[in-house]
Amino acid sequence: MTNNNNSNNNNATKLLTLSTGLPKLDENVTCVGFPQGGTQISVTRGVVSRIDVDSQYVLRIQIDAAINPGNSGGPVFDEKGQVVGIASSHLRGAGNIGYIIPSKIVSNFLQMCQDNDEVKVEDRFSGLGALVVQEESIEESKHVPGIPNLGILGSQTLESKALRHNLGLDELDILGGVRIVGCLSNSSDSSDTDDRLEGDDVLLSINGIPIGMDATIQLSETRPDERINFRSLVTCQRVGSKVTLDVLRRKERKELSVSLNMSRFLVPQYDDFDAIPLYLVVGGCVFTPLSLPLVSEKKSNKSTSFSRYYRDQRLGNEQMIVLSKVLNDEVNVGYHGWKNLVLKSVNGYEPKNIQELVDVIVRKMEGEMMNFRCTVVGEQDADYVICMSEQEVIHSENRVLQRHMIASWCSMEAISKELRDEIEKNEPSETKRRNAYHTMKGMRHVLERA
Repeated sequence: MTNNNNSNNNNATKLLTLSTGLPKLDENVTCVGFPQGGTQISVTRGVVSRIDVDSQYVLRIQIDAAINPGNSGGPVFDEKGQVVGIASSHLRGAGNIGYIIPSKIVSNFLQMCQDNDEVKVEDRFSGLGALVVQEESIEESKHVPGIPNLGILGSQTLESKALRHNLGLDELDILGGVRIVGCLSNSSDSSDTDDRLEGDDVLLSINGIPIGMDATIQLSETRPDERINFRSLVTCQRVGSKVTLDVLRRKERKELSVSLNMSRFLVPQYDDFDAIPLYLVVGGCVFTPLSLPLVSEKKSNKSTSFSRYYRDQRLGNEQMIVLSKVLNDEVNVGYHGWKNLVLKSVNGYEPKNIQELVDVIVRKMEGEMMNFRCTVVGEQDADYVICMSEQEVIHSENRVLQRHMIASWCSMEAISKELRDEIEKNEPSETKRRNAYHTMKGMRHVLERA
């Protein structure tokens, strides 16, 4: 811990020092935070039990010090007083199994914050895509890139002698490696000249670190007996960095330089517990982009289940907009109980994402009626229509929001920067501008001044 002393100030600020390495097994750690059960700071102690990866192959440290709701985000110190990680979660139903995020990953995140790295709105609220930061000096939150990946669908271990012989590993006397089972579709920001892995490649090493046939690597040179999944070499890097891959492709050895990008899932894989969801309420119809929490809530083996989109990749900025539910009101009689439909178009416009949908609603609606055309998952030819009078929708807006205790007709993140800039230009008063954002009618009124 470093002291930042100021002779003119008796209250010296103590700066926390991030550990540059991983703690050893059985090393003592101290977890500090404000968990439930009291209002004062809480200190619990334990030891490092295990170092492995989570379901997304992100490095994590298991400790037996108590981690409870409210501890998340608190520092965990080693015996030297350095921060070895940030408290993250605990395993429900088990005793004294808690997890912390290692300081090496925290350090990458802090550096990206300092470098002002940000992601687009369609990449937000996905744990593999972005992390949310709120700075005191900035009114709006910042969305910083999260965890990168190799862009592969999976890998296959190579303990089988027959498979190793078939891939040509025996001929070159290569003992390790994993087979790549397939690759994700190319992202929209990838260059045609970028190196990429291909299906049936054998990945032998990353940045010179050899991969075993069981898909594991040494934790470090000084700890050869501890092994973890090879993808931890990727997830501990910054988004945008490059890694050197040693690959066997069609029995020929190649060296690839691959840029690490985020997974751009059509359905965000994670969703922050404290994040404000992207949504839009018009005429009592609640529209939201499909996300993993919604998939989990509606999980089913039926052909109409959203689970079929779980691993689909985006090529551009599209989102799958879903009619989540209809808030019962006089304006939407005939559609009560409708839910889990996929939005196709609004008065002929086909919005690709939630921001385009807001833009259509406030700027492009013509005629007396609002026609939302929706379909059912797995029945793309089905055409369900929600038709409402535009004037009735406008007149019912405040009533619907108040009746269901909704503060605003849409989330701020659902309003594009271009649309916000135009509203700011037309309405210089910050107070009036904030009030205008709360209703569709208010936003339209400001835009009509142009």
